[in-house]
Amino acid sequence: MDKDKVKILANRNFYKKNFIGSKTTWTFNENGSKLNIKTKWFGINTANSIINVSSLGDGSFVGKGFMLQKFYLEDNTIKSGTMYLKEVSE
Repeated sequence: MDKDKVKILANRNFYKKNFIGSKTTWTFNENGSKLNIKTKWFGINTANSIINVSSLGDGSFVGKGFMLQKFYLEDNTIKSGTMYLKEVSE
């Protein structure tokens, strides 16, 4: 059941650039169950994590890694805490 609910995230990429120039990219795998988070600042990788994803229902998800991170999918935007990531079209 949970695997079907995360399929909406499959093969999607989301991006955020903040005011100090760091860039964050969220890339979901082919079935949406894993998330690769990469952050760069001045071209240097400052974070690179792979996190398992579970659905909480109603467009809510939780990333299970070192810490639990709850996020929401609304249309082409992910909302995670105070951060909003827009979907990147390839």
